[in-house]
Amino acid sequence: KRARPNAVIVLSLLVVALFAAIVVGLDLGSTQMTVSRLAATLVGHGYWADNLVIFQIRMPRLIVGMLIGAGLSVAGVVLQGLTRNDLASPGTVGVSGGSGLGMTFLLVMYPTAATTMPMLLPAGAVVGALLVTGLVFALSYRHGIILPARLLLVGIAFGYGAHAAMLLFSLRMNYVTYNYVLTWLAGTLGSADWKAIQMLLPCCTVLLPIAWSRARVLDAFALGDYAAASLGVAVHRERLFLLGVATLITSACVAIGGHVAFLGLVAPHIARRLIGHRHALVFPAAALCGSTLLLVADTLGRHLF
Repeated sequence: KRARPNAVIVLSLLVVALFAAIVVGLDLGSTQMTVSRLAATLVGHGYWADNLVIFQIRMPRLIVGMLIGAGLSVAGVVLQGLTRNDLASPGTVGVSGGSGLGMTFLLVMYPTAATTMPMLLPAGAVVGALLVTGLVFALSYRHGIILPARLLLVGIAFGYGAHAAMLLFSLRMNYVTYNYVLTWLAGTLGSADWKAIQMLLPCCTVLLPIAWSRARVLDAFALGDYAAASLGVAVHRERLFLLGVATLITSACVAIGGHVAFLGLVAPHIARRLIGHRHALVFPAAALCGSTLLLVADTLGRHLF
């Protein structure tokens, strides 16, 4: 079916809002630029200092922010669709906590991993997220069915337990590594660079379309497990597959940007309010909302005070 005209309009307005957030993020800073000066720099006719500010500082930060915002928002859509629980998110089901726990454990074992082995941190985040999320979902099963309320309670408990373990591990860290973990817990784009984009971009370009391709499966899950099975959906296989996709997306985003807790919960709800409940439309709307929200929040955080 074709998208309704109002859905096309909403998606177009979200694209415009994201573009505006990008332009404002590129322009604002300790070195402010006019629109003509910014345009000249983007097409390769800027001054050396402007090229440094735009292409080495601001643009990598914006690209990482867009990727993380889209990734966490899509993961939130998947988890809310799988559990039929509006409070589900990467934070409340333990994915973010498991990612942070795996990364913190690596930093305790190898304090210089953040600088000498940056590719090792996402791997540790993935392993930690898979372990914690697997435990959460295993404890949430009863008679072959995931109980949404039980999933939420178990996920919150494991999330707090993971954060407590991170603080316990941090007592064994040196000053530099400890500050790195504290910054991660707060969530930051300050460490964004082109290397971070190289790590994050392949994950997002592969996994986000895979999640989007399961839009009809999530529409079937909204009717309940038995109804989804009667429609030909392999319920257990699809749930495990989508859970793995959401976990991989979240762990990659968390390893780069830290624990940005609000996006995976808020962006899907905003998208549904704007565009309805069809997941084929909710996925792109949530990705655009999440990217815009994170860029606006980062810009305000850098300049408001």
